[in-house]
Amino acid sequence: MATDFRTNLYQYISDFIAQAGNSPSFAEMIEAMGISPRSKSLITRNLRILQKEGKVVLLKDGRRLLISLPSKNLPLLGRISAGTPIEALPEDQFLDTNHLFQGKNQFALQVKGNSMIDDGILDGDIIICRQADTANEGDIIVALIDQLNTTLKRISYKMKGVITLVPSNPELKPRAYAPERIHVQGIYVGLIRMNP
Repeated sequence: MATDFRTNLYQYISDFIAQAGNSPSFAEMIEAMGISPRSKSLITRNLRILQKEGKVVLLKDGRRLLISLPSKNLPLLGRISAGTPIEALPEDQFLDTNHLFQGKNQFALQVKGNSMIDDGILDGDIIICRQADTANEGDIIVALIDQLNTTLKRISYKMKGVITLVPSNPELKPRAYAPERIHVQGIYVGLIRMNP
């Protein structure tokens, strides 16, 4: 059963993300909840409970904690042709984006840069990833490098003694790292693209 504090924290996070488009910092949550900076563990404990309940997804980006929320169902109105026109037949269904993109262990990130363009991942796209700490050869992953920076690349274990992060852009070169420098945080599962 949710406490009033947890309910208010969840509402604050939801409102913040809706307005700002990104997650609040710990300092912002502490100020909004009216608690002492020494009570950071109260926020952490309640965030973990909200994650277990499937209401939020938590991901570390260097020293910053990122929070995302499950998406809503969208009406699926039918099919549309991108070739020869087809008859428009209405359908009364809903597309469960929670199931497709925002499962219990999934999160979204906005792409900055063009290192993955040959995989159809473009600057500005919103990618959907499944939280994971291991990946298979060739998976597109969210990699944390040296506990500071994150990047989206294909992972390769083919070179002995190193992990190689491989871009999908012929203008960029793969980079090899000692295994202890790379931490897998998630595996790419899909994307959302909005026209500007």
